[in-house]
Amino acid sequence: MSNVSNADYIASIEQSVSVIDTKLDSSVVRSVFERYGAHGIEDLNPSDLPEVFSDLYAIEADLG
Repeated sequence: MSNVSNADYIASIEQSVSVIDTKLDSSVVRSVFERYGAHGIEDLNPSDLPEVFSDLYAIEADLG
């Protein structure tokens, strides 16, 4: 099992946010952050990073 650092999750979240924001309204990303009680990456609880990444990556993957 690999050990992914918080910095790796943050970088991946930033990349997914960038892709999503170019194809969809920014409210999509905002709604994901709000589900975790955050307004942006800097407000996320470190324990939520894997789930936030997973949510955003799923949206990004659906964009094909």
